[in-house]
Amino acid sequence: MEKAIITGANGFIGSSLVKRMLQDEVEVFAIDINFGVCRLPESPLVHCIETGLVDKENLVELLAPAKGCDAFYHLAWRGVNGPDKTDPAIQLENVKMATNCAAVAKAIECKKYLCSGTVAEQAVHSLPNLTATSGGMMYGVAKHCTHLMLETYCKNIGQPFVWMQFSNIYGVGNKTGNLVSYTLGELLAGKEPSFGPAEQPYDFIYVDDLIEAVYRLGSSETSQNCYFIGSGEPRVLKEYLLEIGELAGRKEAVKIGLRADDGIRYDFGMFDTKPLRQDIGDYVLTPFTEGIKKTINWLKEA
Repeated sequence: MEKAIITGANGFIGSSLVKRMLQDEVEVFAIDINFGVCRLPESPLVHCIETGLVDKENLVELLAPAKGCDAFYHLAWRGVNGPDKTDPAIQLENVKMATNCAAVAKAIECKKYLCSGTVAEQAVHSLPNLTATSGGMMYGVAKHCTHLMLETYCKNIGQPFVWMQFSNIYGVGNKTGNLVSYTLGELLAGKEPSFGPAEQPYDFIYVDDLIEAVYRLGSSETSQNCYFIGSGEPRVLKEYLLEIGELAGRKEAVKIGLRADDGIRYDFGMFDTKPLRQDIGDYVLTPFTEGIKKTINWLKEA
């Protein structure tokens, strides 16, 4: 890979991907709405572009120097946490921005357009059996719809496309409030994180391993339009949570079964990484235990 575009480049995942690309001296066009507090390293290979993703013509003009780039990674997404996560209007805007970026990728003759999904998409399969949903369901549904819209649109315009379905990400630098972040935050603050039955299969991936897979998907020949990116070793969620508690020295504080069952069901087949490994090779270097220890040490020092 010689040249790439990344939206959401100043975020947790985006900035990590930029740093990985610089290791191989890839020229990066980094797009974000705000670089006021910049997470990116200074480098002549990094071009920071502060803009939104609504005006396609403006984006094509701004990205003219990136014409013919190897990969366009669309990672930007508004409403990952907080009230915006439940707002359908905001989530629909995300769908529009993703299709806008696909059109821009085609216009500048990008070799591959890659977009980030989430394991939360899998919850849509449980939707017909639910009488009530949590706010997070709207986010998962929006991602699922975006995947379908993008695959349809990209095949229509002839734009090579890959949907990257991320597992639950944890590791140094992650303060997003997702499952591991919440659990460790509560434990290290002397509180008691609470959960439902936690009996369904689940998967976590250390951030460095995820970034390696994302990088390789842009630089490798790919045979599919969708890949799940996880550890390759899913377990029952309860086992993960109790191990986190044990490594934090407060296993008894992990309260499983206090919350009601949300009715969402996963199965082990949803976490299959074989197609991914067949195309990009082995990418997981961090066992869960080691990754949690690194994360705990970072949180204690932060």
